[in-house]
Amino acid sequence: MSVTEGLYIVDRPMELSERARSFLRVSSRRVNFERGLTGQSLQREIIKVYGRPNDVMVNLLDRIQERYGGLSYKSGFFDSPVTFAPVCDPEDPGDDVEILYAVETGSPLGASVKLDGEVEVGIDFLGIREFSDLDSLIECDAMFSAAEALGEGAQRYMRRNTARAAVDALRVDQELGLKLVPTACGYHTFWLASDSTMVYATDIWSMLNGIMPPLLKVWTTSAGADERITRIVGSFA
Repeated sequence: MSVTEGLYIVDRPMELSERARSFLRVSSRRVNFERGLTGQSLQREIIKVYGRPNDVMVNLLDRIQERYGGLSYKSGFFDSPVTFAPVCDPEDPGDDVEILYAVETGSPLGASVKLDGEVEVGIDFLGIREFSDLDSLIECDAMFSAAEALGEGAQRYMRRNTARAAVDALRVDQELGLKLVPTACGYHTFWLASDSTMVYATDIWSMLNGIMPPLLKVWTTSAGADERITRIVGSFA
C-alpha cells in the first residue's frame, strides 16, 4: 500500500531535536509498506481474539502508521538498515496486543510498540522495553550521525550490567565535561556529549542474548579525553 502525507514525522517533526530533524532530512527516505488490518477491521479481529474491543490499540496503530510508516534509514542502534512498518495482527489471546514490526531490520532483531507506546527491542521471542517511544529511538540514532562527524569511533567492551555505572563515572568527571543527552537515551542505552567528545554505552544486547558484553563507544577530537575515558572505563572492563 502506498504511503500518505500529513502527520509523517519528516514533514511534521514536532518535538524532535534539530539534530534529529536534520538526520531524517538528510539520511532517511520513505518506502511503501503494508498496513494490514486497521480501523474497524482491526477492531473486529481484536474482539474475535480477546473477546472485547480495544480502542486504544486501534487509535495507536493509526497514529503510528501515519507518523512513522515507511520511514527507512541506516540505524546505529541496530547497526543495520531499518524500516518502520507497523502492523497489528492479533492471534493469541495469551499474548498482549501490540504493534509488531514497528522497526524491521531484515533479521530476527527488531522492535515492537506496546499499548502504552513504549518500544520493546527484541530478538525472536525475547524482548526488553528500551525506549519511551519511537521518537526516542530516532533521537538515539541521530546521535550516531553527529558522532561520526568527530571521526572514527573507538569501541570498548565492559562487564555485564555496567553500562549505567560507567556512564555515571564519566558524567561526574569535571575535566571531561560530558553531559547526558536524555532525549536520546533508553532505559539501558545512554549518550553523553561535550563540545569535542561523544560517548555511547548500552547494556541492551548483553541483556537480550547474554553473549555480547556491554558496549561503550567513544568519538573525540581530544587525545586527552580519549586517554581519560580509557582510564575511567577500565575499571568496568
